[in-house]
Amino acid sequence: MTSAQRESAERERRAPRARGEMRTLIVGAGVAGLTLTALLRQRGREPVLVHRAESFDELGYMLGLYHLGSRVLHGLDLFEAARERAVLMRRYEIYDGDGRLLHGYDLEELTRRFGSPLGISRPSHMEILLERVGRENVRTGTTVQALEQGDGEVRVRLSDGTSGTFDLVVAADGLHSDTRGLILDEDEHAYGEYWGAGRFVGIYPTGDGLGVFLGGPDDEIRDEGPRALLDRLRDRFRCHGSDLADVLDAVEPGDDPLFWDFHDGRSEAWRKGRVVLLGDAAAGFLPTAGIGASMAMESAAALADELSRTNDRFLEAALDLFEKRRRSRVESAQDSSRELGRMMFVGPRALAWGHDQLVKAYSLERLIRGIADLVEKPV
Repeated sequence: MTSAQRESAERERRAPRARGEMRTLIVGAGVAGLTLTALLRQRGREPVLVHRAESFDELGYMLGLYHLGSRVLHGLDLFEAARERAVLMRRYEIYDGDGRLLHGYDLEELTRRFGSPLGISRPSHMEILLERVGRENVRTGTTVQALEQGDGEVRVRLSDGTSGTFDLVVAADGLHSDTRGLILDEDEHAYGEYWGAGRFVGIYPTGDGLGVFLGGPDDEIRDEGPRALLDRLRDRFRCHGSDLADVLDAVEPGDDPLFWDFHDGRSEAWRKGRVVLLGDAAAGFLPTAGIGASMAMESAAALADELSRTNDRFLEAALDLFEKRRRSRVESAQDSSRELGRMMFVGPRALAWGHDQLVKAYSLERLIRGIADLVEKPV
């Protein structure tokens, strides 16, 4: 924490506030936390935003933005900035384990109905949000050490040695949220889907490159490393004459693959008192449907909306409305991601042929029906 940030934190702690003014702490400057901060600042509010990492050098890899997320960017007047750094997704193609095309889907109808899905690198998306929020408004290298609720407020002790009193604390610190652990007594309940003996490769355009997603047996990757999985997949696709081998060749030997245990999470409670969970802290997504970022942004917009129509006195009622408004919708989208995950992976090769025949018969409408239903329903 810089001296300027420390002085600002001290002023925040001491400054009197007008009746009804909301003192808000947002924990985590990921997609959800930055989106909420930008929306609140747009409404003239000044939340305190803290982030665990010391910098934003490691911003992640890639994400897809559906109409669900694009609408939030429109509201922040950031859509064109995102469009300039992204690509429009025109087709969706599914291949079998040997690189043969099973089904190609034209996304023209989807685009006509809802707008073009965008493929963008996560660093580019985060930079857009950071530019709007202002890096100087993020207190990096800071986490919540303790929370104490009472008398209509939350007393917080932070890892940088400061403390403060807030009307609202928003935990947007990810799937493995430490803040959630401070407020909920029950253990974290996670839904895990590992791909067992199978293999998965995903190639995702992002506007400034390609994102490569490789899936394989968890134990094998841990024992031999992601590089061994890459080498085996490259050799396998080259033996079958697939162009995918050329794409895998572009993954340089010196690259450090990002290893991701293939699981998501769902919290049994979204709030306790005046502390509310947001984004992955409430419900984390598998990467299979590419909808997690859009849902996090949509949830941030819904929370900002509810906060715009309340004050500190009636805050808890607004938080209840936020959860009622979002929980079933978010968990429905999470279920769609899980269903796609089960479709993408078939372990024993004996089942692969039947799986491939089903994929050939799948219409685009059936494939994305869960997501399409969400887009067509009001938030």
